[in-house]
Amino acid sequence: MAEHHAASDGKHKASGSASGAVHGSSRPGATGGGGGKGGLSGGLAQPAGWQSLLSFSILFLACLAGFSSRLFAVIRFESIIHEFDPWFNYRSTHHLASNGFYEFLNWFDERAWYPLGRIVGGTVYPGLMVTAGLIHYMLNFLHITVHIRDVCVFLAPVFSGLTAISTFLLTRELWNQGAGLLAACFIAIVPGYISRSVAGSFDNEGIAIFALQFTYYLWMIPCGSLMSFADRRHRVPCKPSLGS
Repeated sequence: MAEHHAASDGKHKASGSASGAVHGSSRPGATGGGGGKGGLSGGLAQPAGWQSLLSFSILFLACLAGFSSRLFAVIRFESIIHEFDPWFNYRSTHHLASNGFYEFLNWFDERAWYPLGRIVGGTVYPGLMVTAGLIHYMLNFLHITVHIRDVCVFLAPVFSGLTAISTFLLTRELWNQGAGLLAACFIAIVPGYISRSVAGSFDNEGIAIFALQFTYYLWMIPCGSLMSFADRRHRVPCKPSLGS
């Protein structure tokens, strides 16, 4: 009788362990299926996901505000170049796009500084012309037909949006992400910058402010890494020497 009870108890334990194994193996499958259905909604359920989406939205709106706030001259009148220096810069860019960089460097413009004329290649900063010429070349290489005048007109508003991004990156490197977003919103609509980068004002300030901010940001990346490394090194607790 004792042997019979022992055998029956062993069968009950074996069946219980087998059923427990079946239930245990079924649970991860169920949870895994639920986790597989999560995806994007699971990522947005995290606070970091919503924070990244909000930061991207604010930065995109700042770029859009910076671009659209500079288009009033084009909307009210037409796509033309304003003022005297932008007209000379446009003529130089048109000569560069039509004849090439070598001819641009050796171009003598008899209509500038009249009646003396001007050797353009040695008396200008060619960064503005080369940037517009490269954009025009890339657009035509992609079979997007656009006149060099339209590239020159809309160059400054486009770079104003890029300036908001570079200002965000620089301020985030110096302080934090919230300060970077605030700085991007300010630089996008500051009146002094708008007056020098309105559509049709094809002058050096249109891309110089972006180049300035982005250069500072690239310069701060290694400096920030070195400062964080030095800060971590000074925070390491020193072990007391056994001789003291």
